[in-house]
Amino acid sequence: MSHASPRLDHWPSVVGHVSSLIDLDVSAREHRALVRRRGVRSAADLLHLALLYGPGGLSLRAVASFAAEAGIANLCDVSLLDRLRNAGAFLADVLDRLLAESRGDVPTGGRLQLSLVDGSTVSLPGSKGSDWRLHARYEPARGRFTDLVITEANTAEALCCVAVRPGDVLVQDRGYARVRNFAHAHANGADFITRIGWRSVKLVDAAGQHFDLLAVLPDSGAPVVEYQVQIGHGRGAVPARLIIARKPPEATERQHRRLHRKASRKGHRTDPRTLRAAGFMMLLTSLTPTSAMAEQVVKLYRMRWQVELAFKRLKSLGGFAELQASDPRLARSWLLAHLIAAVLIESSLGEALDSPP
Repeated sequence: MSHASPRLDHWPSVVGHVSSLIDLDVSAREHRALVRRRGVRSAADLLHLALLYGPGGLSLRAVASFAAEAGIANLCDVSLLDRLRNAGAFLADVLDRLLAESRGDVPTGGRLQLSLVDGSTVSLPGSKGSDWRLHARYEPARGRFTDLVITEANTAEALCCVAVRPGDVLVQDRGYARVRNFAHAHANGADFITRIGWRSVKLVDAAGQHFDLLAVLPDSGAPVVEYQVQIGHGRGAVPARLIIARKPPEATERQHRRLHRKASRKGHRTDPRTLRAAGFMMLLTSLTPTSAMAEQVVKLYRMRWQVELAFKRLKSLGGFAELQASDPRLARSWLLAHLIAAVLIESSLGEALDSPP
């Protein structure tokens, strides 16, 4: 993935591909992105301008100048700013159609339909915190993102932000260890593999009694153990397997050092229970033992490095983290244009490769 050329030499093939998936003019009209065509003749030209400004790496003034010279549009940078600020919903629709194509049909053949679900944040220039959150779904079998949603940073990581299909196996980190996320997967016919902390979620046993996770952490014996538990109470309880895998000593020591540093910065002592739990990877999964044994579940979770690497490509090579716009509506359009370019690039790479990277 690399920065798009400001000239976008292959624009006819790009817009041809996008137009085969979505009627751009209808979408722009429905989302009020192109109410008046003064200066911008079509929705395709508006998309072109957004890609020049976002992944093209040009300023608003440079885009307006280039667009006039190339006969794309005739407007000043202030008018372009107004156009792009109103284009967010239109660009989100284009992105959604491209991602729907990348998802394709539900795979068949009895293999696990593994999807890695995660989130990442982006900050405005000069910001001291996170301003935008990217919710993503990455499918290792396809080697690409199959869902990307931009929200403000105050929207927490949640499974409802991405597509969930029957038969999916959703792999998630501790940020998704919430009862609502387990229930959402269960209600949509999907399975989950989710890492948890020792106090992330309340568990009960088959009799409905409190399940003490710390009490079952093994002092010795098998490297991987499992227990049958339930998430929540009553009719809405979700059955699951708790799988506990012992970490290597060096990994445990590294985590202990991180915990001590964090506690020192905040001026308090590390909870001994947290130190003990740091020596284990704890997973909840709805997969049955016939679908995946405990050791296999651990291996499947460790495939999360693929979505983390995909985020790094998107940010470092795709320029997604180099947000320049400070206006919230303009920033959203800038981010969506980058995601559209990333999906188009991944799609073209997928067609050129015999197998996913």
